Amino acid sequence: MTSYRVLVVTNLWPYEGDRSYGCFVKAQMDSLRPLGVDYDVMFINGRESRWNYLRAMGEVGRRVRAKPYDLIHAHMGLSGLVARCQFRVPIVVTFHGHDVTGEVERSGRITLLGRFFQVSSLILARLVPAIVVQNRAMRSALGVKSARIIPCGINPDLFRPIDLREARRKLGLDLEKKYVLFPYNPAEERKRYDVVEAVVARAREQVPELEILHALGMPNDRMPLFMNAADVFVLASLSEGSPVAVKEALATNLPVVTVDAGDAPELLKGTEGNYLVPRDVDAMAQKVVEVCRRGARSNSRESIVTRQSLERIAEQIVDLYASILKRRD
Repeated sequence: MTSYRVLVVTNLWPYEGDRSYGCFVKAQMDSLRPLGVDYDVMFINGRESRWNYLRAMGEVGRRVRAKPYDLIHAHMGLSGLVARCQFRVPIVVTFHGHDVTGEVERSGRITLLGRFFQVSSLILARLVPAIVVQNRAMRSALGVKSARIIPCGINPDLFRPIDLREARRKLGLDLEKKYVLFPYNPAEERKRYDVVEAVVARAREQVPELEILHALGMPNDRMPLFMNAADVFVLASLSEGSPVAVKEALATNLPVVTVDAGDAPELLKGTEGNYLVPRDVDAMAQKVVEVCRRGARSNSRESIVTRQSLERIAEQIVDLYASILKRRD
């Protein structure tokens, strides 16, 4: 088995201030270890300070001079720009969503920073030997036909169905209520928490016991409890790449009501008990009520695990690594 020494440059990674932040990136990199990938992490905490990106530009050069890496795998466009500050080691950049589509306000307007993300990602995609995107729309936006579509996978051993009542007892939740899961930061405008609130308020007219279940900042090993304790997961985002939380919900058979964001429509294909709806409060509330009244789980696990397991995605990533190094040689 071929071995690879990889430096991961990323602004998405769990850290002391938020154990859930970028956990899907860590899960992906950990899944590569059994396939011969040995990696080190250079985490750029852009949340703490934007100046950390400038500091990282010098650090990445020091890292590659100090250790013989085969390649750098950068996650997110800004991290890719940092990685491109050196030319000693080939780079693969994984774009995750709004680094290509642009950060948006609640109105749908792309912010000034979002425009910078878009332009810098367009440039970066032409300065590295390989790029990964989450869906076909992102590949089209970058205009790079060779970009590989390799979304982040899910761990089916962690995200699996368990008894709803057992999950609620472990979380201390009311056994008689109905819960709509919202695992994101309500302040992140593109997630449209205001829509979810309005949907729940409308649905509560017919399901009075309905509440929103928040799971912000939960470590990855706790999230399956929230997925299994909820009655339905609602996604109202303005933009997504390949929404990992939707995949995790599907793997636990939690019914999903989602708008057309990222590759969400493709994720629901081949499943039952999940709904693709317009971003309309009445339409979304109707499906939430329907799910709550039916009281049944979806049948999504087999379909999503077959297509989106960590192991399946890991094989595609390692194949990409091999192709990059073969071209270099």
